[in-house]
Amino acid sequence: MAHRMISRAVLAVAGTLAIATACGCGKSFVIPTAPGFVKLEDQEPAYDYRATTADGVVVGVREIKHEPKGDTAFWVQAIKNQMRSMSGYALLETVEVTTKSGQKGTQMRFGHDEKGEPLLYWVTVFVTEKRIFVVEFGGTKAQLDRQATQLAWVLENFQGS
Repeated sequence: MAHRMISRAVLAVAGTLAIATACGCGKSFVIPTAPGFVKLEDQEPAYDYRATTADGVVVGVREIKHEPKGDTAFWVQAIKNQMRSMSGYALLETVEVTTKSGQKGTQMRFGHDEKGEPLLYWVTVFVTEKRIFVVEFGGTKAQLDRQATQLAWVLENFQGS
C-alpha cells in the first residue's frame, strides 16, 4: 500500500512538472546505486532512473527540459503546491543540499499517514540552465530512517549537468 501512495505522489509531482517537456536526450546525470539498493530496469517513462531496497524504499530520478524557464524558488513552490493540494502530503521541512561536486539543490520532505503508518516522500530539485533534475525518495518513516545514510550518500554523489 505504501508503494501505491508513493507512486501517486510521484505522479502528482510529474503532473506539476508536465508543463516542462521531457528531455528526450541521453541522460545528463550520474547517480550511483547505493549499497543495499538494486537498480530497476524498464521503469515507467516518467523515470530516467529507479532503484529499490528489498523492503521497499524507492529512489527515482527524472530529468526534465528546463522550459519554461523558472528559478529554483519557482519549481520548489510548484512542487509544494502540488503535493499539498493534490496528494494530501504535508510539508515537514525544506533542506538545502549540496553535492560533492558543488551542485546546490532544495529538498522538500513531505509526510502522509496511511492507516496509522507515516509515509515519507522526499523530493530534491536541482535546477540548471538547461535541465531540472528531480531526485525522489519514498517509503515509510521507519524505512527512510534505516536508509538515511545511503540516501544521503546518493545525493552527495549525484551529478547533473
